This record gives sequence, structure tokens and C-alpha cells, in this order.
Amino acid sequence: MKKHLLICASILLSVSCASVDEDSDALPERYSQLGLESLEQVFDFEFQRFRDADRQSVIVRTRGREAYLLVFNKPGFYRNDSVDIVERNLRPGLTRVCVTRGVDGICRRLEVIYKFEDKKQENEAVRFLRAND
Repeated sequence: MKKHLLICASILLSVSCASVDEDSDALPERYSQLGLESLEQVFDFEFQRFRDADRQSVIVRTRGREAYLLVFNKPGFYRNDSVDIVERNLRPGLTRVCVTRGVDGICRRLEVIYKFEDKKQENEAVRFLRAND
């Protein structure tokens, strides 16, 4: 009986450790390679339009013409999807962004926000992200 209990416990421990490694939502290294500084939050965000970046991020523009790279906890987006952001304050770990493709919708948790300085920096980031997606 003790041997059976010990075997069960060791199996459960190894399975739980393996699932922790698989479930860790570590962002791909390509985002840190961009050299952009992450923001803690964006207040009074007024979403106007978006641009595809890669399968795990989108670039959104505000009415004030500011551009942000929003990186999500998991991939799953495709080009020409529709982005829906209803919140006015964006905060990594708390804000959810929904993307629809046809009639299907996917909502993902926002993990990191980066702000672009200009259009050139944005275009370079898009080229890099698409090449390394």
C-alpha cells in the first residue's frame, strides 16, 4: 500500500511540475529584442484603428495618433481580423482585448504594452515581428 501511494505521489508531482512548465506564459524573446520600453498602463485610451503585427500582437492607434504595440498572453490572431477594445485604461495582466474573424471571437489578456516613438520605429518592429513569428 505504501509503495502504491509513493508511486502515485511521484507521478502526480512529475505531472504537476511538467504542467507548470508548459503553462508558463513566457513571452517569446522577439519582443524583448525590439528594444522598446514597456509601459505599466495607458490612461484615457481612445482606440481608433489597428494594424497587424504578428500572431500574438497588434499595433493600435489612438485618436491622438499615438501608436502602441499590444502583446497578448497567447498567440491566435491572424491578419485582417477585427480588434475590439472597450476599456479606456489599458493595464497589462488585467485588460482583455477581443479579436473577431468572421463570426468567431477570441479574447486574450494583455501582457505587455509598448509605445512607438514614430512611424519608422513602428515599421521596423512590424518587419522584425513578422519575420520572426
